[in-house]
Order: sequence, then C-alpha cells, then structure tokens
Amino acid sequence: MAKTDAVRTITISQRLIIIIGFFICFPVMVIGWYWYRSSTETIEAAAIATYSRIVGQTNAYLDLYISNLENSTFPFVNHPQIQQFISRPSFTPYQYFHIAETMERELFSQTVYGRTDIVGLSVVASNNWQITDFTQAKGWIDMSVIRERNKMFLSKMDQWDNFQILGPGRVGATPVLTVARKLHNATTYRYEGLLLIDLNLEQIAHISKNASLNDINVWIADSDGQMIYHPDESRIGKPLPEATLARLGSEGSGYYRNESAGSGKGEIVIHGYSPLTGWHVAADIPLETMTGPLIRMRNIALAVGSSMLFVALAIVGGYSLTITRALTFLQKLMAKVENGDFHIRPKKIVERSDEIGSVFRSFFRMTGELDRLVREVHSSKLKEQELIIKQKESSLQAMQSHINPHFLYNSLEIINSHAIVENNWTISKMTTALAHMFRYNAGNAKHTVTLADEIAHIRSYFDIQCARFRQLNVEIAVGEEWLPRVSAVRLTLQPVVENAFVHGYRNRKPSYIGIIGEPGADAFTLRIIDKGAGMPSDTMNRYNRLFASGDGTDDIAGDKPEGQTAQTGPLTDGAGSASGGGGASGGGGHGGIGLVNVHRRIRLNFGEPFGLRIAESSPGSGTTIEIVLPLQTDNPDMKAGESDVPRHDR
Repeated sequence: MAKTDAVRTITISQRLIIIIGFFICFPVMVIGWYWYRSSTETIEAAAIATYSRIVGQTNAYLDLYISNLENSTFPFVNHPQIQQFISRPSFTPYQYFHIAETMERELFSQTVYGRTDIVGLSVVASNNWQITDFTQAKGWIDMSVIRERNKMFLSKMDQWDNFQILGPGRVGATPVLTVARKLHNATTYRYEGLLLIDLNLEQIAHISKNASLNDINVWIADSDGQMIYHPDESRIGKPLPEATLARLGSEGSGYYRNESAGSGKGEIVIHGYSPLTGWHVAADIPLETMTGPLIRMRNIALAVGSSMLFVALAIVGGYSLTITRALTFLQKLMAKVENGDFHIRPKKIVERSDEIGSVFRSFFRMTGELDRLVREVHSSKLKEQELIIKQKESSLQAMQSHINPHFLYNSLEIINSHAIVENNWTISKMTTALAHMFRYNAGNAKHTVTLADEIAHIRSYFDIQCARFRQLNVEIAVGEEWLPRVSAVRLTLQPVVENAFVHGYRNRKPSYIGIIGEPGADAFTLRIIDKGAGMPSDTMNRYNRLFASGDGTDDIAGDKPEGQTAQTGPLTDGAGSASGGGGASGGGGHGGIGLVNVHRRIRLNFGEPFGLRIAESSPGSGTTIEIVLPLQTDNPDMKAGESDVPRHDR
C-alpha cells in the first residue's frame, strides 16, 4: 500500500525523466563508463612503461656524469703540491703564494679546462689553510662565506666516504651542487684535507630536460629528501614532504599516484634510485597529459548523447512538458501568495482556452479579491491607530483645560513678587520657571514649535529639579545659533528627561543630565544622556526595534514588549502635568504622552527618518537617547519658529 502511494505521488515530469533515463541514458552511461575506464588503464600502463625506461636512462646518464667527475679528481690525491699543502703546519706568505700559484696552474686550470659546469674549486687542509679558485663564478661572491663553509665541511670529513656528494647550495646567487674528495697524507696515511668542487646545475638540468616532454617534469632528490634539481628553481635545496619521501623508499624503482597534486587533477610519479649517487630520479606525469585526447573524445560523446537525449525529450514529452511547466508556474505563484504577495499580474497563459487557462483565470480572480480584502483590513487598522492618537491628545487637552491659566499665572506672579520683596531669589526663580512651564504646557499639543522653545521650556524644568536635587549637574550644549532653525513638536524633551529621572535614577539621587546637540546635513540630533541604572542590551534592542517598526504603533495600541504597560514602562513615561511634578508615574496616571507617543508625533509631523532611538545603554553606566529633528539649512521663515509661548530669559 505504501509503495502504491509513493508511485502515485510521482509528478508527470518525474515519470517522463525516469522513462527516458532508464531506457536511453542508463545504457549509454554504462557503456561509456566501461569504455573510458578500460582506455584510461591502457594508456596509463603504456605511459608508465615508457617513462620507467626514460627514468632509468636518466639515472644512467647521471651516474656516468658523476663517475667522470670522480675520475677527474684522482690527480689531486698524490700531487706533490697537494701533499706539501696539507702536511705543513704553516706557511710564510711567499710560500703560500707559490704553492697556490703552482696548484692553480698545474691542477685547477687542467680540471676546469673545457668544462663550464665547474663554478669553483677549493682545497682545504686540516691546518686551516685554504686555496680557492672561483674565477668561473658569475656575479659577486663573498669569499669569507665560502671559507667558513669550507671549514664546516672539513669538520665533518670523518663522516664521509672518499668521494662524497654533499648536496645543493649556493655560491653567490648561483645554485650549485657541491662534491668532496678526501685527501690523505702520503706519509701518515691520514686524511688531512678536502678537495671541494662546486658544480652549477646546467649539466644536470640538461640531462633532466632531455627526459622531460610537454608538461612532464623530471626532478632529482638525494636519499635525505633534499631537492637536488627541479625545473622550479625555488624548490632546489628544499626538503621533500615526508609523505613523498616515504613513498620513494630508500631504494628501488616504481611509481605511485599523487591525487593531491598542485594542479588539482592528480598525477603519476615514476621514480628510480641510483646506488652510485644515492639519488632518486622522478618524473611527474599529469593524468591530464596522458588522458587528454581520451577526455576530448569522451566530451564529444557526451555532447552527442546529450543532443540525442534532448531530441528524445522534445519528441516524447513535448506536450507533457507544457502541462508540467504550467503546473510548476502555478505552484510558484501559490508560494508567493502563501508569503503574502498578492500583487500578481495575469500572464499570457490565461489566454489559453483549455483547462489550464481556466484554472489560471480562477486563480488570478481569487488573488485579486484577497488583495482587496487585505488592503481594506490594513486601512481599518491605520484608522484605528489614528483614533488612538487623537484620543490621547484629547486627554492631554482636557487635562490642561481643567486649570484656569490666568488664575494660575496671577497667583504665581503674586508669589514671585512676595519672594522678590523678601529677597528670596530661590523662590522667585522657581515660581518664574513654573509659570513658564504652565504657559508652555497650556498650548496646543499638536502645535509645531522650534527647538529654541523646547530648550527654554526644559531649562525651566531643570531650574525646579536643581532646586530639589542640589547635587544635580546639568549640561546643555546645543549651539544656540541652530535652535531657531530646528523644528520640533511641543513637549518633545520633557518626557525624555523625566524618563531619565524616574527610571534612570530610581532608588538613587540624580547626578547628571546632559543635552548635547549636533547639526547634520538636513537633520539635528539631540542626545539626552544620564548616568543612571541603564538597561540590558536585549531590552535596548527590543525598544529600538519598536521605534523602527511602523513608528511604534504596536506600543500605542497596547502590545507592549516584555509585559510593559503604557502607565509604568520606561518607554511610556508621561510628560507630566503642567506643574512638572507628574513625572513618569504621574504622567502615566493621567494618560500622559510617553516616549513612544513622542516618537509617533514626530513621525506624523515630519516623517522618516526623524524620531527617537536609544543610542547607548548598559546596566550601571547610564543611557543615551537620540532625538533626530528636521533642520532647515536654508533658514526660511518658519511658521513653527514663531512660538506662541513667550521666551523665558533666565
């Protein structure tokens, strides 16, 4: 039963692909794979046999070259000048000059005559005297380095055979191969000197290049894994990887596959070993070089097979594919609708007169009706949010109208007069500030003002708070010349500052409140800074997301994060009553304008990107809230700039 259900769930296009693949593609792929594998194995076997012979011949040529070099050193062993040089403990300058000149004339010149592969010759005695000839070397050579090297070689003489290949090095900028012949004292039969010959790699390179074809590299390494020669000169003298040295083995010949070759396509390494020199000669044969023609034939076969498959699909499944394409397109459209995208325009497929066209026409009618209903619901929610804002503003106006402004103003003026008469300037300053706040708060909450009016209002508020908290330090640095050119809504700053007092300095005495202004290209940024309790980063991020998403309407509608309410949460602190004593708690009790409402009113009046954002906050380090307001850079006459509230000179 389960198998039957699985067969029924297979789509039309899948069934078509299975049929064509089983009867056409599968047989062709099996035959092609068998042919390609057998051909590759045959070609690889022929290449391995051929290059095994080439590697063996290269080893023989190198053995002959080293043997001839060894034979050319025999005249040095018993030559009288050599015996005199290594047996005497010291020389006068003249004696040294005479022996050196004779040795260079009779031995060195005969050895290097007709040979371009010898860079330099050195005879080193155990008495620390040396005779060197590097006249055939190219470029500048530091002979002190050569002499120190020769001393080091002399100290290791007891570890070597009579004729020893020392390995690669450098003479100046020239890569060389150094060989040594031990010199014995004819009287004591003790080894008391060394003949050192520095060979350039031209002859070895010539032998190796004769064995190299196309992309095939022949290289040489000694038994310790040090590279003697490689077409890439930067690798000469460097050690082989341990894995490569282990595969080469100590002796013997053979081959192995290197699947991790630098080309990324693999290679076959054929190697041979010379007992005379102790060298491994190896040839790197890229698999692509061997199987290149075969791969081209395979690609041609694949192209022909693909063309045949395409023709078969076109003939057998032409009409079925038109159905599957239409169904697949409908499936994609339905996925868009599932994600809330109802803006789907009818395509040419609706012009079909068959059942497919009828299905698409019905689908487009359905999506059009869904789009209309979604728009209606969205419009209704927007109207509901506007109504909530208007209700809160009406509540503020109703509270303001409960107090007779003229009665309060006159009462405060009488108190101020008595304070002046009694020389009580503290009471005079507080009553003047309180009167200014009453005048400002009694205005229309929807009226647009300048930032200068807001700063004057908040200065009055700070006068009252400074009288209450003697240790409070207030900093206002906003740039007075910018204030008349910055637009704001009434009661923008007081809710934010009261939020700092009530929540930032809860259970502690206020110490610092700062208002810092910074003009931009077309906006003015205010930073309200406190050094209070702060908040965790996740809380700050949640509030900023609330400010950034739809002007904070979710909070106004009552959907508060983490259970906050419009009456007690730090984002919804009230602007306070006209007396400035409401604070966050008092404002909440009277339905005051919270921070989200301030952000909402700024967005409604000025649009994006203006509004509020919590810039910085961390537990115990305080909070910084940014308010972005529009800045009129061309300084036109603003209606909002002419405030209906008298400026308060303080």
